[in-house]
This record gives sequence, C-alpha cells and structure tokens, in this order.
Amino acid sequence: MRLDFTIQGERDAFDTLFDYGPDKLAHVKTSLLAFCNKHLNKINLEVTDLETQFQDGVFLVLLMGLLEGYFVPLHAFHLQVTSHEEKVKNVAFAFKLMHDAGLPKPRSRVQDIANGDLKSTLRLLHLLFTKYKHI
Repeated sequence: MRLDFTIQGERDAFDTLFDYGPDKLAHVKTSLLAFCNKHLNKINLEVTDLETQFQDGVFLVLLMGLLEGYFVPLHAFHLQVTSHEEKVKNVAFAFKLMHDAGLPKPRSRVQDIANGDLKSTLRLLHLLFTKYKHI
C-alpha cells in the first residue's frame, strides 16, 4: 500500500493518476502543456517538458503575469537562474503572485516545484488551468 499524502494529508486525483492512470496522466499532461503554451507563446516562449521547465520558477512568474494581464518587471525575479536558492525564490515569488490574484493556497510546496517534482508541478498548473481556462 502506497502512502503518498499531500500537505493536507489526503490523497487527491493526481495521486490516483500517478498510481493507476498512465494513459489519463498523459492526456492531463498534454492538456496542461497546451494551456501553458497558449499563453507563453504570446511572448515567444514554449514549454516542451513539464518536468523540468517550471522548476526554476521563471515560466511560472511569466505565466502569472500573462494570465493576470500585467508585465512582471524583470528585476523582480531571477531571469537567469544560477542556483537552487534562486529557483526557490522565483517559485516563492510565483506563489505570491498567485496569492495576490486570489488563487487558493497551492497544495504543492515551493521546494517540491523547485526540486522538479512532476506531481507537484501538475497540481500547480492544474490550479492555474482551473481559474484561467477561459482566457
């Protein structure tokens, strides 16, 4: 029996997807990738790998600006990430932007995103998709 709990201590749909639904997981990944690229393509950026391209926080920060309709000043975050600490700061800044936009507190942790945890990244992107899918 696998005991993989979220911060709140209860399993969610992503736990089930990872455990039993590889075909459905692939569909969710494709949908979230399309959602991200729909917006990031506006500034000539493209996501090809959900597992690695969000862990430095840069795409998360830029995506939040695009979704909320504002420009994030480049001095407000580390555009060229050179350390794990900068990754964590960028992801934390993206979480702050999400909070400021009225999104519920993510189940994912900043550290998990910065470490490249795919399940945490998908949870976070799904949170964004749920609020902004009609934009």
